[in-house]
Amino acid sequence: MPSDMTSRLSKFKTSLPEITSALQSFTQSTSAFRIVRTVNPTNTPPKTLYILDSSFNPPSIAHLALATSAIQSPGPRDEKPHRLLLLFSTHNADKAPTPAAFEQRLAMMILFAEDLSQTLKEHSRDDSNLGDVSIGDISIDVALTTAPYYTAKSEAISNSSPTPYHSSPTHIHLLGFDTLTRFLAPKYYKEHSPPLSALAPFFNAGHRLRATTRPYNPSDPASRAFGTEEEQQEYVTRLSKEDNEGGLGEGWKTEWARQIELVPPAKQTGVSSTRVRTAAKEGDWETIRSLCTDGVAAWIQEEGLYGEDASGKKMA
Repeated sequence: MPSDMTSRLSKFKTSLPEITSALQSFTQSTSAFRIVRTVNPTNTPPKTLYILDSSFNPPSIAHLALATSAIQSPGPRDEKPHRLLLLFSTHNADKAPTPAAFEQRLAMMILFAEDLSQTLKEHSRDDSNLGDVSIGDISIDVALTTAPYYTAKSEAISNSSPTPYHSSPTHIHLLGFDTLTRFLAPKYYKEHSPPLSALAPFFNAGHRLRATTRPYNPSDPASRAFGTEEEQQEYVTRLSKEDNEGGLGEGWKTEWARQIELVPPAKQTGVSSTRVRTAAKEGDWETIRSLCTDGVAAWIQEEGLYGEDASGKKMA
Protein backbone atom coordinates (compact mmCIF):
# COMPACT_ATOMS: atom_id res chain seq x y z
CA MET A 1 0.00 0.00 0.00
CA PRO A 2 1.46 3.41 -0.97
CA SER A 3 2.74 5.49 1.94
CA ASP A 4 0.32 8.34 1.22
CA MET A 5 -2.62 5.93 1.43
CA THR A 6 -1.25 4.43 4.65
CA SER A 7 -1.06 7.94 6.10
CA ARG A 8 -4.58 8.75 4.91
CA LEU A 9 -6.09 5.63 6.48
CA SER A 10 -4.18 6.16 9.71
CA LYS A 11 -5.61 9.66 9.96
CA PHE A 12 -9.08 8.43 9.01
CA LYS A 13 -9.06 5.79 11.75
CA THR A 14 -8.94 8.52 14.34
CA SER A 15 -12.41 9.62 13.20
CA LEU A 16 -13.96 6.15 13.65
CA PRO A 17 -15.23 6.88 17.20
CA GLU A 18 -16.92 10.01 15.85
CA ILE A 19 -18.52 8.00 13.03
CA THR A 20 -19.74 5.33 15.44
CA SER A 21 -21.10 7.98 17.81
CA ALA A 22 -22.95 9.71 14.95
CA LEU A 23 -24.54 6.42 13.93
CA GLN A 24 -25.58 5.57 17.48
CA SER A 25 -26.95 9.05 18.08
CA PHE A 26 -29.06 8.82 14.95
CA THR A 27 -30.42 5.32 15.57
CA GLN A 28 -31.38 6.28 19.13
CA SER A 29 -33.16 9.45 18.02
CA THR A 30 -36.56 10.02 16.46
CA SER A 31 -34.99 11.71 13.42
CA ALA A 32 -35.78 10.26 10.01
CA PHE A 33 -32.85 11.97 8.24
CA ARG A 34 -29.50 13.37 9.29
CA ILE A 35 -26.34 14.50 7.50
CA VAL A 36 -23.29 13.15 9.32
CA ARG A 37 -20.46 14.45 7.13
CA THR A 38 -19.99 16.85 4.22
CA VAL A 39 -17.02 16.56 1.88
CA ASN A 40 -15.96 19.77 0.15
CA PRO A 41 -18.54 21.90 2.01
CA THR A 42 -19.86 25.08 0.39
CA ASN A 43 -22.55 27.55 1.39
CA THR A 44 -24.14 27.67 -2.06
CA PRO A 45 -27.83 26.66 -1.79
CA PRO A 46 -28.54 23.94 -4.37
CA LYS A 47 -31.42 23.95 -6.83
CA THR A 48 -30.82 20.31 -7.77
CA LEU A 49 -30.01 17.63 -5.23
CA TYR A 50 -28.73 14.42 -6.78
CA ILE A 51 -29.40 11.53 -4.40
CA LEU A 52 -27.39 8.31 -4.61
CA ASP A 53 -29.20 5.97 -2.26
CA SER A 54 -27.66 2.54 -1.70
CA SER A 55 -26.67 -0.07 0.85
CA PHE A 56 -23.02 0.81 -0.02
CA ASN A 57 -21.96 -2.73 0.80
CA PRO A 58 -19.39 -1.70 -0.38
CA PRO A 59 -19.34 1.42 -2.59
CA SER A 60 -17.95 0.48 -5.99
CA ILE A 61 -17.04 2.04 -9.34
CA ALA A 62 -20.68 1.41 -10.32
CA HIS A 63 -21.69 3.99 -7.71
CA LEU A 64 -18.93 6.25 -9.01
CA ALA A 65 -20.30 5.94 -12.55
CA LEU A 66 -23.84 6.86 -11.48
CA ALA A 67 -22.65 9.96 -9.64
CA THR A 68 -20.11 11.24 -12.16
CA SER A 69 -22.50 10.68 -15.06
CA ALA A 70 -25.14 12.93 -13.49
CA ILE A 71 -22.67 15.61 -12.40
CA GLN A 72 -20.71 15.73 -15.66
CA SER A 73 -23.69 15.27 -17.98
CA PRO A 74 -26.72 16.72 -16.18
CA GLY A 75 -30.15 16.65 -17.72
CA PRO A 76 -31.43 19.81 -19.44
CA ARG A 77 -33.87 20.44 -16.56
CA ASP A 78 -31.27 19.97 -13.79
CA GLU A 79 -30.99 23.55 -12.54
CA LYS A 80 -27.70 24.73 -11.08
CA PRO A 81 -26.21 24.83 -8.50
CA HIS A 82 -26.01 21.07 -8.00
CA ARG A 83 -25.24 19.10 -4.85
CA LEU A 84 -24.82 15.36 -4.23
CA LEU A 85 -26.24 13.37 -1.34
CA LEU A 86 -25.00 9.87 -0.52
CA LEU A 87 -27.81 8.28 1.46
CA PHE A 88 -27.88 5.08 3.51
CA SER A 89 -31.02 3.70 5.09
CA THR A 90 -30.66 1.95 8.44
CA HIS A 91 -34.01 0.33 7.66
CA ASN A 92 -33.50 -1.25 4.25
CA ALA A 93 -36.70 -2.70 2.86
CA ASP A 94 -35.10 -5.71 1.19
CA LYS A 95 -31.77 -6.47 2.84
CA ALA A 96 -30.58 -7.51 6.28
CA PRO A 97 -27.67 -5.54 7.87
CA THR A 98 -24.94 -7.97 6.85
CA PRO A 99 -22.15 -8.64 6.16
CA ALA A 100 -20.52 -5.24 6.81
CA ALA A 101 -21.56 -3.44 10.00
CA PHE A 102 -23.37 -0.13 9.57
CA GLU A 103 -20.49 1.90 10.97
CA GLN A 104 -18.19 0.33 8.36
CA ARG A 105 -20.65 1.21 5.61
CA LEU A 106 -20.70 4.79 6.84
CA ALA A 107 -16.90 4.87 6.96
CA MET A 108 -16.69 3.58 3.37
CA MET A 109 -19.27 6.15 2.24
CA ILE A 110 -17.10 8.95 3.59
CA LEU A 111 -13.96 7.54 1.95
CA PHE A 112 -15.92 7.12 -1.27
CA ALA A 113 -17.13 10.73 -1.08
CA GLU A 114 -13.53 11.90 -0.66
CA ASP A 115 -12.41 9.79 -3.63
CA LEU A 116 -15.31 11.05 -5.76
CA SER A 117 -14.60 14.68 -4.85
CA GLN A 118 -10.98 14.23 -5.88
CA THR A 119 -12.05 12.63 -9.16
CA LEU A 120 -14.35 15.56 -9.92
CA LYS A 121 -11.59 18.05 -9.14
CA GLU A 122 -9.27 16.23 -11.53
CA HIS A 123 -11.91 16.21 -14.26
CA SER A 124 -12.58 19.92 -13.80
CA ARG A 125 -8.89 20.63 -14.42
CA ASP A 126 -8.89 18.59 -17.62
CA ASP A 127 -9.25 20.96 -20.57
CA SER A 128 -10.62 18.12 -22.67
CA ASN A 129 -13.46 17.50 -20.21
CA LEU A 130 -16.83 18.52 -21.62
CA GLY A 131 -18.46 18.92 -18.22
CA ASP A 132 -18.89 22.15 -16.30
CA VAL A 133 -15.52 23.39 -14.99
CA SER A 134 -17.17 23.97 -11.62
CA ILE A 135 -17.90 20.29 -11.00
CA GLY A 136 -14.85 20.11 -8.76
CA ASP A 137 -16.56 22.51 -6.35
CA ILE A 138 -19.65 20.39 -5.75
CA SER A 139 -20.43 19.50 -2.13
CA ILE A 140 -21.10 15.88 -1.21
CA ASP A 141 -23.23 15.10 1.83
CA VAL A 142 -23.12 11.72 3.58
CA ALA A 143 -26.37 11.03 5.39
CA LEU A 144 -28.51 8.47 7.19
CA THR A 145 -32.24 7.85 7.05
CA THR A 146 -34.68 5.47 8.70
CA ALA A 147 -37.04 5.53 5.72
CA PRO A 148 -37.07 2.28 3.70
CA TYR A 149 -38.55 3.58 0.42
CA TYR A 150 -37.50 6.32 -2.00
CA THR A 151 -40.72 8.29 -1.63
CA ALA A 152 -40.44 8.29 2.16
CA LYS A 153 -36.76 9.21 1.94
CA SER A 154 -37.51 12.36 -0.05
CA GLU A 155 -40.20 13.28 2.46
CA ALA A 156 -37.75 12.73 5.32
CA ILE A 157 -35.20 15.02 3.66
CA SER A 158 -37.76 17.76 2.94
CA ASN A 159 -39.34 17.57 6.39
CA SER A 160 -36.10 17.40 8.36
CA SER A 161 -35.88 19.99 11.12
CA PRO A 162 -33.80 22.04 11.02
CA THR A 163 -33.76 21.70 7.25
CA PRO A 164 -30.29 21.27 5.73
CA TYR A 165 -31.52 22.51 2.34
CA HIS A 166 -33.28 25.87 2.76
CA SER A 167 -33.49 26.28 -1.02
CA SER A 168 -35.92 23.32 -1.34
CA PRO A 169 -34.03 21.74 -4.25
CA THR A 170 -35.52 19.27 -6.70
CA HIS A 171 -34.57 15.73 -5.72
CA ILE A 172 -33.20 13.54 -8.49
CA HIS A 173 -32.60 9.95 -7.42
CA LEU A 174 -29.77 8.26 -9.30
CA LEU A 175 -30.52 4.58 -9.80
CA GLY A 176 -30.13 1.60 -12.07
CA PHE A 177 -32.91 0.21 -14.25
CA ASP A 178 -33.46 -2.74 -11.92
CA THR A 179 -34.02 -0.33 -9.01
CA LEU A 180 -36.43 1.69 -11.17
CA THR A 181 -38.63 -1.37 -11.62
CA ARG A 182 -38.65 -1.87 -7.85
CA PHE A 183 -39.51 1.80 -7.31
CA LEU A 184 -42.58 1.25 -9.50
CA ALA A 185 -43.55 -2.13 -8.02
CA PRO A 186 -47.00 -1.99 -6.35
CA LYS A 187 -46.01 -4.70 -3.83
CA TYR A 188 -43.97 -2.17 -1.86
CA TYR A 189 -46.94 0.13 -1.31
CA LYS A 190 -49.67 -2.27 -0.18
CA GLU A 191 -50.73 0.03 2.66
CA HIS A 192 -51.95 2.52 0.03
CA SER A 193 -55.07 2.17 -2.08
CA PRO A 194 -54.39 2.01 -4.92
CA PRO A 195 -50.75 1.12 -4.18
CA LEU A 196 -48.99 3.46 -6.60
CA SER A 197 -50.90 6.45 -5.25
CA ALA A 198 -48.04 6.38 -2.71
CA LEU A 199 -45.87 7.96 -5.40
CA ALA A 200 -48.03 11.07 -5.69
CA PRO A 201 -46.21 13.17 -3.03
CA PHE A 202 -42.87 12.43 -4.72
CA PHE A 203 -43.88 13.26 -8.29
CA ASN A 204 -46.27 16.08 -7.36
CA ALA A 205 -43.39 17.80 -5.57
CA GLY A 206 -41.52 17.85 -8.88
CA HIS A 207 -38.92 15.28 -7.88
CA ARG A 208 -37.47 13.07 -10.59
CA LEU A 209 -35.64 9.82 -11.32
CA ARG A 210 -32.51 9.40 -13.42
CA ALA A 211 -32.22 5.72 -14.28
CA THR A 212 -29.24 4.10 -15.98
CA THR A 213 -29.98 1.24 -18.33
CA ARG A 214 -28.59 -2.11 -17.33
CA PRO A 215 -25.95 -3.55 -19.70
CA TYR A 216 -27.34 -6.62 -21.47
CA ASN A 217 -25.49 -9.92 -21.17
CA PRO A 218 -27.41 -12.87 -22.69
CA SER A 219 -25.31 -15.34 -20.69
CA ASP A 220 -26.29 -13.71 -17.39
CA PRO A 221 -29.76 -14.71 -16.10
CA ALA A 222 -29.98 -11.56 -13.96
CA SER A 223 -29.27 -9.42 -17.02
CA ARG A 224 -31.76 -11.28 -19.20
CA ALA A 225 -34.50 -10.57 -16.66
CA PHE A 226 -34.43 -6.87 -17.61
CA GLY A 227 -33.96 -7.30 -21.34
CA THR A 228 -31.87 -5.37 -23.82
CA GLU A 229 -31.30 -1.63 -23.51
CA GLU A 230 -33.91 -1.13 -26.25
CA GLU A 231 -36.45 -3.15 -24.26
CA GLN A 232 -35.67 -1.13 -21.14
CA GLN A 233 -36.30 2.07 -23.09
CA GLU A 234 -39.58 0.65 -24.34
CA TYR A 235 -40.59 -0.05 -20.72
CA VAL A 236 -40.15 3.61 -19.81
CA THR A 237 -41.88 4.77 -23.00
CA ARG A 238 -44.93 2.62 -22.21
CA LEU A 239 -45.28 4.35 -18.84
CA SER A 240 -46.53 7.46 -20.65
CA LYS A 241 -49.19 5.70 -22.72
CA GLU A 242 -52.70 6.96 -22.00
CA ASP A 243 -54.14 3.49 -22.42
CA ASN A 244 -51.71 2.34 -19.72
CA GLU A 245 -49.90 -0.15 -21.92
CA GLY A 246 -47.18 0.08 -19.31
CA GLY A 247 -49.18 -2.44 -17.35
CA LEU A 248 -48.77 -0.62 -14.06
CA GLY A 249 -52.28 0.48 -13.26
CA GLU A 250 -52.61 0.44 -9.47
CA GLY A 251 -52.84 4.26 -9.29
CA TRP A 252 -50.05 5.12 -11.73
CA LYS A 253 -50.36 8.52 -13.46
CA THR A 254 -49.05 8.58 -17.03
CA GLU A 255 -47.85 12.19 -16.68
CA TRP A 256 -45.35 11.04 -14.07
CA ALA A 257 -43.39 9.32 -16.84
CA ARG A 258 -42.09 12.75 -17.89
CA GLN A 259 -40.17 12.84 -14.61
CA ILE A 260 -38.21 9.70 -15.44
CA GLU A 261 -35.01 10.07 -17.47
CA LEU A 262 -33.30 6.98 -18.85
CA VAL A 263 -29.59 7.33 -19.65
CA PRO A 264 -27.13 4.88 -21.22
CA PRO A 265 -24.79 2.92 -18.96
CA ALA A 266 -21.13 3.63 -18.35
CA LYS A 267 -18.75 0.68 -18.66
CA GLN A 268 -18.60 0.34 -14.87
CA THR A 269 -22.38 0.28 -14.34
CA GLY A 270 -22.60 -3.51 -14.34
CA VAL A 271 -20.21 -3.97 -11.39
CA SER A 272 -22.01 -5.58 -8.45
CA SER A 273 -21.17 -5.26 -4.78
CA THR A 274 -21.46 -9.05 -4.55
CA ARG A 275 -18.50 -9.36 -6.92
CA VAL A 276 -16.48 -7.03 -4.71
CA ARG A 277 -17.33 -8.98 -1.55
CA THR A 278 -16.41 -12.27 -3.20
CA ALA A 279 -13.03 -10.89 -4.27
CA ALA A 280 -12.42 -9.61 -0.73
CA LYS A 281 -13.24 -13.01 0.76
CA GLU A 282 -10.70 -14.56 -1.59
CA GLY A 283 -8.07 -11.92 -0.80
CA ASP A 284 -7.99 -10.82 -4.43
CA TRP A 285 -6.85 -7.27 -3.76
CA GLU A 286 -5.98 -6.56 -7.38
CA THR A 287 -9.60 -7.14 -8.35
CA ILE A 288 -10.78 -5.06 -5.39
CA ARG A 289 -8.63 -2.14 -6.57
CA SER A 290 -10.16 -2.44 -10.06
CA LEU A 291 -13.73 -2.45 -8.74
CA CYS A 292 -13.54 0.20 -5.98
CA THR A 293 -12.15 3.67 -5.58
CA ASP A 294 -8.68 3.88 -4.02
CA GLY A 295 -9.75 4.79 -0.49
CA VAL A 296 -12.51 2.20 -0.32
CA ALA A 297 -10.30 -0.58 -1.71
CA ALA A 298 -7.53 0.21 0.78
CA TRP A 299 -10.02 0.34 3.67
CA ILE A 300 -11.52 -3.06 2.81
CA GLN A 301 -8.05 -4.58 2.85
CA GLU A 302 -6.91 -2.71 5.95
CA GLU A 303 -10.02 -3.66 7.95
CA GLY A 304 -10.28 -7.19 6.59
CA LEU A 305 -13.88 -6.62 5.55
CA TYR A 306 -16.06 -9.31 4.00
CA GLY A 307 -13.88 -12.23 5.09
CA GLU A 308 -16.56 -12.83 7.71
CA ASP A 309 -20.11 -11.62 8.04
CA ALA A 310 -21.41 -9.44 10.88
CA SER A 311 -21.99 -12.44 13.17
CA GLY A 312 -18.42 -13.65 12.80
CA LYS A 313 -19.32 -16.58 10.56
CA LYS A 314 -17.62 -17.14 7.26
CA MET A 315 -19.59 -15.83 4.31
CA ALA A 316 -21.39 -18.52 2.32
